[in-house]
Amino acid sequence: MLRKVFSKLKVATIHFLLVLIIGLFVAVPFFSELKNKVASSELLLNMYRSSLESEISRYKFLPFILSQNDKINKMLSGEFDPVSSGYFLQRIKYATNVSTIYVLDKNGRAVASSNWHDPESYTGKNFGFRPYFKEAMAGRLGQFYGIGIVSSTPGFFIAYGLKSDDTIIGAVAIEIHLTDLETVWRSGPDDILVSDVNDVIFLSSNESWKHKSFGKSGASIDDNPAALDRFNNGVTNPIAQKICYRIGDITFYKNPLFSCIFPEKLSLKEEIVEFGWTIHSIQSARYIYNSVALIVSISVLLYLTLIFLYRNITNKYNRSIQKIRNQLLENSKLAAIGQMATEVAHEFNQPLSAIYMLLDTSRLLLKRKRYHDVDDNLVLISSHIEKLTQQISELKGFASRHRVPRGKANIVSAANASIRLFQLTLKKHNVKLFLQVRHDDIQVPCNEIGLEQIFSNLITNALEAMGDQSDKVIVIMIVRVKGRVIVKVRDNGCGIPDPTKIFESFYSTKQRGTGLGLAIVNGIVENSDGTISVRNHPKGGAEFTVSWSEWREEQADSTETPN
Repeated sequence: MLRKVFSKLKVATIHFLLVLIIGLFVAVPFFSELKNKVASSELLLNMYRSSLESEISRYKFLPFILSQNDKINKMLSGEFDPVSSGYFLQRIKYATNVSTIYVLDKNGRAVASSNWHDPESYTGKNFGFRPYFKEAMAGRLGQFYGIGIVSSTPGFFIAYGLKSDDTIIGAVAIEIHLTDLETVWRSGPDDILVSDVNDVIFLSSNESWKHKSFGKSGASIDDNPAALDRFNNGVTNPIAQKICYRIGDITFYKNPLFSCIFPEKLSLKEEIVEFGWTIHSIQSARYIYNSVALIVSISVLLYLTLIFLYRNITNKYNRSIQKIRNQLLENSKLAAIGQMATEVAHEFNQPLSAIYMLLDTSRLLLKRKRYHDVDDNLVLISSHIEKLTQQISELKGFASRHRVPRGKANIVSAANASIRLFQLTLKKHNVKLFLQVRHDDIQVPCNEIGLEQIFSNLITNALEAMGDQSDKVIVIMIVRVKGRVIVKVRDNGCGIPDPTKIFESFYSTKQRGTGLGLAIVNGIVENSDGTISVRNHPKGGAEFTVSWSEWREEQADSTETPN
C-alpha cells in the first residue's frame, strides 16, 4: 500500500516539476517585459523629478539677484510709496513669470508687493511666522512649500535677506506655482504625487489626493501640527493606501478585497533630498496578474501538449524496440568482424614494414659480404614473425572480447627494441632521437608487445609530424615519480590542431592516415590501467605523456595474462 502511495507521489512530483520548469521557461520573456516596464516607469519618474527640480532651480537665485537692487532696499526705508514700489515689482514679475514678488521688513510685514492692486494684496500682511522668512533673516536662502495665508493657494516660496551695512534689515520673497507640472503629469500613464517630510501630499496628478497624508493609513493627521500649520489646517486624513510589502524598489499596497494576497497597486519613489520631498509613481498591479494568468495558461497548454507527444512517442518506441534490438544484434556481429579486420590490417602493417625493411637491408649486406650483420637482421625478422604469430593467436578471441595487454615488461628494454627498428629510417631522414632514462629496469603492468606497439606508433607519428623540415628531433624520457612511471615522447614538428580528438578512431591529421594508430595506443594504455594525454609543447611540436603505476610483485597474483 505504501509503495503505491510513494509511487503515485513520485509521479505527481515529476509532473509538478515539469509544469514548474515549463512555467519558468515561459516566464522569461514576460519577466523581461515586466523589467522593461519597471525601468520605463523609473525613467519617467526620474524625468518628473528632474522637471520639478528644474522648475524650482529657474527661480532659486532670483531673490538673491533682487536683493542686490538698490530700489528694493530703498523700499524698506520708505523712499518709495507702495504704488510705485508695486509697479516696479509688477514689471519684474511679468519679466520673470513668477506668481508674486514682495518685500518684507525685519518684522515680516510686507511693505511692497507685485499684487498691491488686487483684493488679496500681500501689502501690509505679516509673514514673520513663515519658515522661509526666518531662514532669510538668519542669512540663509529660505525655501518653503505651503498654502498662502492670503490667497489660500498652494505655492513655493523663496526668500533672501536684504542687507544694510552688513545687517539684515528685511527680506525679498517670491512665490511660484507648480500647478503646470500637475497638468503635464495627468497626461502620463501613472499617478504621480509629491509628499513633504511630514508625508503630506501637496502636488499630485490626482486632485483628490492633494493635502492628504500618504503612507500612514489609519492615523489621524491631527497628530501632526507641523503639517497642519504648513497647509493652514487644510490637511485631511490619509488616502487609503496600506503598505503590504516591498520587493526591491517596488512597494505593494493592500487590496480591499484580497488583502495582500493580490495587491491592488504598486509604487516607485525617488527622494528629493534638498527639500526633504519624495516623488511617487503609483500604478495598478493588474498588468502583473494578466501576465501571470497568461504564463499559467501557456504553461498548462505546453504541458498537455508534451504529455500527448510523450505518450505517442512512447507507444511508437515500444512497438519498434524489438525490431531495433534484432537489427542491433546483427549489426554488432558485422561491426565485430569489421573492427577485427581493421585491427589486423593496422597492427600487421608495422611488423611487416619492419620485415620488408630488414630484408631489403640484408640484400645490401649480402652484396657487401657482411654476413654477421645479415645474421642479426635475420634474428630480428624471426622475432617479428614470432610476434605476428602471437598476435594472430590473440585475435582469435576478438569477436567475444577486446585484447587486454596485461602482464609486465621492462619498459626501457621495449623502448630500446623499438628504437633499433627505426635506426635506418632515422638515419635516412636525418632525425636525432634521444632516449633519456636513469634506470635500466623499470617494470610496468603492460606486456612487451603492447609496449613496443605504443613506442612504434608514437615514433611513427612523430616522424610523420616533422615531415620535410630540416631539423628533426625526437626525445623519449622515462622517469619514476612517486610510485608511477611516466613516459614522455616529444617531437619538434607542427603540433596537433585539435588534441581533444587525437585518440578518436578514424581521426587523422594526415591525408593518407587511417586514424587508428593513436586510437590503438590509447586502447592498450587504458587496458593496462594506464593514462595517456597529449599537448602542444610551448617550444613547438607535440608531447605525448603515458603513465602507469610501477609494477609491484603483489600485482602478479591479481593480473591475468591473455592467451
